[in-house]
Amino acid sequence: MIKNKFRLNSFFVVILILISYNMEAQSQEKIELVVLLSEFEDEYAVSFNYLYDDLVNTEVIRPPRTNSLAEALGFISNQFPLKFTYISESSISVNYNKTVHCLSFYNARTRKSIPGVEVIYDNQTLGYSNPMGRIFIDESINAIKLQFAHPNYYDTGVNSSIQNIDSCKTFYLFPEIELDEVLIREYLTKGISLNPDNSLKIIPQEFGVLPGLINADVLHSLQYVSGIVNMDETIAQINVRGGTHDQNLVLWNGSRMYQTGHFFGMISAINPLINHKIKVIKNGSSAFYNEGVSSVIDISSREHSQEFDRNLQLDFLSANAYALLELNRKSNLQVALRRSLTDVWESPTYNGFTDKVFQNTEIQDLLQGDNNRTTTHQELQFFDVSLQYDYEFDSGDKLNFDVLAIQNELTFDEVLETTQEQKRNDFKQGNFLANLTYKTDWSDKHSSSIAFNASFYELEAFNQSVLSNQELLQTNQVVDLKFSLRDSYRFSEHFTLNSGYQFSEVGVTNNSAVTSPEVILRAKEVLRTHSGVGELTYISKDEKVMTRVGVRANYYTGFDDVRWEPRFNFSYQANRYWRWNLLGEIKNQTLTQVIDQQQDFLGVEKRRWILADEENFPIINNKQIEVGFNFNKKGWLFQGSLYHKIVESISSGSQGFQNQLEFLQISGDYEVTGFEVLVQKRIHDFNFWVNFSVMENTYDFNNFSPQQFANNFEITQSSAFGVSFTTDQLKLSLGGRYFAGRPTTEIDFQNPILTPETNPRLNFLSPNESNLEDYLQINFTATYQFQLSKSSIRTGFSILNLFNSNNLTQQFFRLNDSNSSVENVRIQSLELTPNAFISIQF
Repeated sequence: MIKNKFRLNSFFVVILILISYNMEAQSQEKIELVVLLSEFEDEYAVSFNYLYDDLVNTEVIRPPRTNSLAEALGFISNQFPLKFTYISESSISVNYNKTVHCLSFYNARTRKSIPGVEVIYDNQTLGYSNPMGRIFIDESINAIKLQFAHPNYYDTGVNSSIQNIDSCKTFYLFPEIELDEVLIREYLTKGISLNPDNSLKIIPQEFGVLPGLINADVLHSLQYVSGIVNMDETIAQINVRGGTHDQNLVLWNGSRMYQTGHFFGMISAINPLINHKIKVIKNGSSAFYNEGVSSVIDISSREHSQEFDRNLQLDFLSANAYALLELNRKSNLQVALRRSLTDVWESPTYNGFTDKVFQNTEIQDLLQGDNNRTTTHQELQFFDVSLQYDYEFDSGDKLNFDVLAIQNELTFDEVLETTQEQKRNDFKQGNFLANLTYKTDWSDKHSSSIAFNASFYELEAFNQSVLSNQELLQTNQVVDLKFSLRDSYRFSEHFTLNSGYQFSEVGVTNNSAVTSPEVILRAKEVLRTHSGVGELTYISKDEKVMTRVGVRANYYTGFDDVRWEPRFNFSYQANRYWRWNLLGEIKNQTLTQVIDQQQDFLGVEKRRWILADEENFPIINNKQIEVGFNFNKKGWLFQGSLYHKIVESISSGSQGFQNQLEFLQISGDYEVTGFEVLVQKRIHDFNFWVNFSVMENTYDFNNFSPQQFANNFEITQSSAFGVSFTTDQLKLSLGGRYFAGRPTTEIDFQNPILTPETNPRLNFLSPNESNLEDYLQINFTATYQFQLSKSSIRTGFSILNLFNSNNLTQQFFRLNDSNSSVENVRIQSLELTPNAFISIQF
């Protein structure tokens, strides 16, 4: 579906022009070990005895010229597990111990090595890191069970996997002053951290468990974060602080994702087996982010944190495979593939999801059938595949190339019983993303990068009816190309200046073709944007004050319009337990999703992407300010934020109205004031947490009466809660979500239809004056891990809606086919839905 015509060859041409090799400082010059030993033989009149195959292609940092031979050999031994033994005064034996793993420790702020780190295993000290911050341990020791101690540093658990004998498993340690508050290591569960700038960092491969999730599903895990709600239980509608889903900027290695879910949003489109690091920002984002007036969800797959290089998994929906392939000492390839099993097995999970997503759609009508038609065959498939290639040059420069392909397909046959005439209906949705990045370090203080990103999205639905000759073809396509330059220079230990330039070209196409009668509608818009970015970061000497101030200038060529976007993020650690934050930003957004008809694309995917045109769809503008606090002491965590947000120039067509505003296209604003708080307590292996959010969210449409009324996504109060029990093998989690019913519009039941004889239409009361009943769902997850000598087996199960609560997620009214009576459409929540998995890592 995603056409092969999109090529990236031109990207490589530009990259090759930019590649250059920098001369490193003498103290960092790398040389092949066998060559260096040969130099020593000539210089010191000695001979080295070794197996050539053991040392060939091994590179070391050249020792300082002033060193003696003994000092030079000690310098080399700090880099690799080498043992130099004097057989005589002029003969030295060299042994390379290949049965050890290398661990390396760095300061997370300065990136300098840390000597003297104590490495502990099973309450026994294995040793201390050498002057280069390295230590070598026996390969039989499970590195994931190691503990580290240093009087001046604190272990965050962020590391990279062992790739080969020449590389180290790297651990970044933070200065001791940050021990209690600068980085909160466990937010809700292991693998989710709260950063000093109030953003969230999520590392799925280090996940504990969250209620109802068998996998480290990044986007579904967000539903337990305060201020984030998915009212219809899908990640296709993640509402952050009262905004719509299209107001979230979702990036994968710098490329924008226009499709974030499989199975119409029931599961994430991001493969849970891939190494990922996700940053979630609700306010105070970096000036390098464009769009996303509600949030930024930045997904990066650069870090390798898995203990095992290969993983196979089966669950009730899909088969999944992952492999990290070491091509050579300088490069590796990460491959992941997931395919649905839904076309061969209708599992309980599949049936539960199907009942949920096909409510109030043409699919449901066909599945139910009537006297004239029935559905004889239905098939739903999804898959995703990703490739990631990393290469490091001798100079230290890095080249990264990534691709991600996502596809959903739904087909069903409509058969007329009387004649057995059969016609096929198809729905296809796909997103192809690519990233090419080249980064160079000019010095310890200065680095630059260049990146090309591409995202191609297509949605297509073909509908035929056996009751008529009418055919309908609908398509929505997005082509998003981006070029970025970024430069970072650290003036001192306190100030760093980041600057850059970005160019983007986005094209959006919407087509609709109908036969009998023939109607063809075609629309295509293209927008080019030039952006300049400047950002200054300050960290005080005691690291208690952290400030980031930036500005972004966007020039929209199609409108000849320049818009400035200032951003700031201030963090102050008052003492070892309290940290305060002040954040603010101004953002603009040119892409949005609209709904023209509720039955677009067979009713299962009603939204289509469109570009701003400054007439019917103006550029959306956001202003937000926030003050927050964190308190962390003796296992207690309190985190809260008070914010005020104004979003201007939204289109009514993007808000999902199903009342008197459904067929209007007017522009307006919405304003949100809210408060969020999280309380968490860890007691040994148990972790208890609850968060609570309140908000007031109001529309303002100048050309509509009433002018102000409740936002469709106003959830006046919401909360999530849970308790988890975690050991090395067993993980249990029970919890759920509760939120007030969403706004809804009632009709006048005394006089439901206006002018029924001439122009029948519903007699709505004031918009969003009523609310649905409150929503409550309890979920459960259990996993167990069997640790083998060189592999690991994980298995477990989850239950969504454990008590089978009957929640109403949406309600609206419509006229029946004859326009003579009123139908009340009520969309129910997901019923009790189990899932299970087994995963083999090796």
